[in-house]
Amino acid sequence: MKNKKQMGYSVINLSANVATYPTFTRNTRGWINYGHDNNLPQSIIDLNNESAVNKSIIENKVVYICGAGIDDTLYCGQPNTNEDWDTLIEKIAKDYTTFGGFCFQVVVNKNGANVSLFHTDFSKIRVGETNEYGIPLSFYISNDWRKTSGQYAPNQIKAYASEELQQGVPYLYYYKDYEPSLDYYPVPHYFSALNYIEADGLLGKFYRNSINNGFTPSVIITIPSNPSEEAKQQFNKDMTASFAGTNGANSIVVLYGESQDIKPEVTSFSASENADLYNNVNEVIFQKIISAHRLSSPTLAGISGSGNLSGNASEIINSFILYNYTVIHKLRRKILDTLNIFAINNGYKKLAIKELEVIPAIKEYENRDSQASSNTEPTPTI
Repeated sequence: MKNKKQMGYSVINLSANVATYPTFTRNTRGWINYGHDNNLPQSIIDLNNESAVNKSIIENKVVYICGAGIDDTLYCGQPNTNEDWDTLIEKIAKDYTTFGGFCFQVVVNKNGANVSLFHTDFSKIRVGETNEYGIPLSFYISNDWRKTSGQYAPNQIKAYASEELQQGVPYLYYYKDYEPSLDYYPVPHYFSALNYIEADGLLGKFYRNSINNGFTPSVIITIPSNPSEEAKQQFNKDMTASFAGTNGANSIVVLYGESQDIKPEVTSFSASENADLYNNVNEVIFQKIISAHRLSSPTLAGISGSGNLSGNASEIINSFILYNYTVIHKLRRKILDTLNIFAINNGYKKLAIKELEVIPAIKEYENRDSQASSNTEPTPTI
């Protein structure tokens, strides 16, 4: 008897649903859960690792925030004995652009006169005890929040400013952006696009499966409406029963459309013959993700778009200026405002980040390209 081929399917929801905020509830062991399963940060990491578009945007945000490094014309010391400010800021910027918050440990040095700062992975932190105003007084740290018993029990750490600092005792400085109705934890700045980020990863898996199965026909089911979750589950169950035979499709993609002009249809899908359909869905996903990041030009994030340096330098420069002033400067300022509290208290000058020389580099490239074009001799007409 031949083994049945197990069918996999992906559900890509393109309807205009607004993602609901996660819920934060207190665990009986003292900490507040970060999402219903207390694992929202890891879910965000997993989604980003599967979405090339979102990963690229985040990485380039970090590059722009860090700029050309700390202005070293004035000595600003070091945050700790093992790292310089550039290293610490890069780690903080990556947490901030990924989760919407960042944290680090503050330890009073042996001299008792200044402090050292140590980055702490934001995904490993959970809020513990709070006061009557909801301000955290302590936190819990764990390397893996799926294991919290016995030797894996989370360690508790006091919140910075919860008491007078004691020498050698670590305190956690915790920062999150304000968001109405959200207490204790932040959500990413691109939270509204999480469904599309997931869809980006699902499309990649769909094509990977198609390649592994030699591009055997798959099925795309297009539905104009957005039924209830119960109806979707029943529909998926019925499709599994219908297509899971030995000669069935290698995968099913269900597209819940946004337009009533789209009539329900079941289409035999071959990747090599339906490039237009894939490109249309991919374009919707792409636009939703870059909109959530307020990215004025995809080229700024190293993503192929309508702009290019060789013929659109002015548009790229304008986009960079807009993105820098409306997005990057705000993120950078919040990081520097926080770190400068400690740099100044340690007796050093305020930290400042040098800008990347992006605009001069683009203009130089444009001039070099123009000169190369003008120096090209025309081909004689015979």
